[in-house]
Amino acid sequence: MSKRDYYSVLEVSRTASLEDIKKAYRKLALKYHPDKNPGNRQAEDRFKEVSEAYEVLRDPKKRQMYDQFGQVGAQAGGFHGHSPFGKGFGGYGNFGEGFGGGGFNAENPDSFQDIFNDFFGDIFSGRKKGGPGGGPGGPTPGGFERQRGADLRYTLSITLEEAAKGCEKTISFVRRRNGKEDSAKLSITVPAGVRNGQRLKLRGEGDGSPRGGSIGDLYVIVNLQDHPLFRREENDILMDLPISFVDAIAGTQIEIPTLLGKASLKVPPGTHPGQMFRLKNKGFPDIGGYGQGDMLIKVIVDIPNDLSEEDRKVIGQMKHLTQKSPLVAEFYNNIKKVLKSRQ
Repeated sequence: MSKRDYYSVLEVSRTASLEDIKKAYRKLALKYHPDKNPGNRQAEDRFKEVSEAYEVLRDPKKRQMYDQFGQVGAQAGGFHGHSPFGKGFGGYGNFGEGFGGGGFNAENPDSFQDIFNDFFGDIFSGRKKGGPGGGPGGPTPGGFERQRGADLRYTLSITLEEAAKGCEKTISFVRRRNGKEDSAKLSITVPAGVRNGQRLKLRGEGDGSPRGGSIGDLYVIVNLQDHPLFRREENDILMDLPISFVDAIAGTQIEIPTLLGKASLKVPPGTHPGQMFRLKNKGFPDIGGYGQGDMLIKVIVDIPNDLSEEDRKVIGQMKHLTQKSPLVAEFYNNIKKVLKSRQ
């Protein structure tokens, strides 16, 4: 089921300032906090939704990704749209467990607990973060601090074709569970249009906690392999196409490879070196679902340097063609003018 627009969730416009977003979050979080609405499932769900929206919109990079690509963009920025409240609320102690012990996002130094306490201090339950019973981020009644399990990173190398179509991959790695190294194997889905360096977050697949805290996450970092023909630029694919000077002059029809198959390209007579041709919708699909890139083909005219004597004679018979070129004629006229001015 699709999620509501984050701006609508916080009841702000898409041009709202960060200060406006903070004020909206403060108001709604106070209104729907589970301690103020005990047993109210609807208020609890609304509170989760508000917190999730704020986590994205308060961060400039995540907000930009969300504005460009929607929910998928927010995921690509390292936030997967899952609420951090995996445990029941039952008072601020449990509320703290939903946030603490290392933070919601491994790349983000601020946890939800930090955010909430910065706004509300000891309004609820009379506790500040790090106080007794405050969840994995603080000491337990026995005096031990719960620690969140470590996040892990795995680099996944895929081809441009796999990135364009999307693919299923199985990865093997080692993590620590119950104090011991454990070999793990996971099947993951790589979405079509994924970019180089993009992170896929697998929640709860990292190291276990040594002291009963939450399990760490696994970040799969996508590495796109170099391609012998193609280069990626945003969602477009670039390719150099060498052709002979004869084909450049006379024109030709060429079958070329694309990311998703083959295509026919018509090179018209009189094609110039460096001339660009565009094949619509032959590039990468947009990861946010907003259309598809194009394929751009740059013509490279190959001029041979090992012609035989007979070849030179044949080409020499074509010199009259240069007289039909306005560019060449203008160039030689300019040469004559320069030489005449020096006399």
